[in-house]
Amino acid sequence: MIYAANVGFYGRGIRDHYQTFLRLCEEGELIVAGGFEYLKWSVGEQVELWTRVNDGKAEPLFQSYYASDARMTVALVEKMPRQDKALSDGAFLCRGGGFAGANWVAGRNPLIFDTPDFHRYDGLSLPRVCVVHLTGFAFRVNGFENEEEYDEAFPEDADGYGWDYRHLIPAFVLQPRGEDGELQSAHARVSGFVRGAGIITNPETGLDFCWARLDTLGGDVDIVFAPDRLSGYLVAGGIAAAECYLYGRLAEDRCN
Repeated sequence: MIYAANVGFYGRGIRDHYQTFLRLCEEGELIVAGGFEYLKWSVGEQVELWTRVNDGKAEPLFQSYYASDARMTVALVEKMPRQDKALSDGAFLCRGGGFAGANWVAGRNPLIFDTPDFHRYDGLSLPRVCVVHLTGFAFRVNGFENEEEYDEAFPEDADGYGWDYRHLIPAFVLQPRGEDGELQSAHARVSGFVRGAGIITNPETGLDFCWARLDTLGGDVDIVFAPDRLSGYLVAGGIAAAECYLYGRLAEDRCN
């Protein structure tokens, strides 16, 4: 299970993975999407586990997910299955701050996010404007109490250029697509003002993980991460910058 510690699951080896998989099979809800089936286990505290079901059998390769309440309006541009199922079933390419007119859609900053229930959207025509809830599974987070601390950590260069407090920079802008045209990874650098933060306990394992909601470029993004991944402090009104992998699901369709 990838990014297990981000939502308070053990990641110590095959035995832990197998025990969690058995619980997923016992507690999971079967979701049918066209010709595909998924098993979703709502663990509690907005933590979920997802896996595909093939020929009546759940796949032992499953993904953790945090059902974020954060919202961002995006222009969905492209969707594509993932070849590496360890990450997810598929991903979307979109632009934040999406808006639509008569027979057109547009947006600003580009980003990619993976989704655990990709084939539920097989019938979705693109491009279109949708509201999505986004979560960054962070592997490094820096927290700053105020703008002055942030400026000290990320000073301007000799030409006066520096990082804005609110930004979302996808890694794929520096990565070419694969030979088969598959979308790049959903890694991104996300920074923004902290709307809220806290420590959450996974009801299944009793392990803690951290959560924060960031007001960033294009809208709000939740981030989740293991406590040992945080440097500095998360305070309301402060700033957090995170290196993460973006996951999301569609919450509302606003296409004309």
